[in-house]
Amino acid sequence: MISRRAQENLAVIALAAVFVGVIVMSLDYGPRARMVPLPVATFGLVLALIQLVWQNLRSSEDLHVDIFASMTRRAERSAAEQPQEPEGARAQPQARRPRWQRELAAYGVVAALVGLIFLVGPIAAVFVFSAGYFLGVSRYSWRRGLVYTIALTAGVYLLFVVALDIQLYHGVLEPLVERLR
Repeated sequence: MISRRAQENLAVIALAAVFVGVIVMSLDYGPRARMVPLPVATFGLVLALIQLVWQNLRSSEDLHVDIFASMTRRAERSAAEQPQEPEGARAQPQARRPRWQRELAAYGVVAALVGLIFLVGPIAAVFVFSAGYFLGVSRYSWRRGLVYTIALTAGVYLLFVVALDIQLYHGVLEPLVERLR
């Protein structure tokens, strides 16, 4: 049986090999075509190498993370924070949606993002979509959600428009917006 450290090393080495493959392949592209895959793969390779060094300089006990235990602790904490039911009240089990409904909802989220990109372009879509996520799904306060939304949108804009000088698609609603100006 292979040790946990060896398993993690093999996983990181495999991921690093994928990044090296992307780097080598992107060198055959033209200068503008390699502007996205080359920096992303280089950054990924650097992070993978840092991970490899980090996990080999620490003891094996420091590397062990039990995801199930951390998830159940979070559930226990949230259950402890909820008000207790009066005695004699029957506890109702949490209703969990069937898998097909969860998958359909996930596909709906992806379709909503693609639809927003098609209608208004990627920058406005990132702003609306991330605001919906931060304020609706993750239940941040409106200030924190707005700050994260603006930071994420600014990061996407700075990366693609400023740093990579990519002309973004403005959506099918652009002519309507131009007429309203």
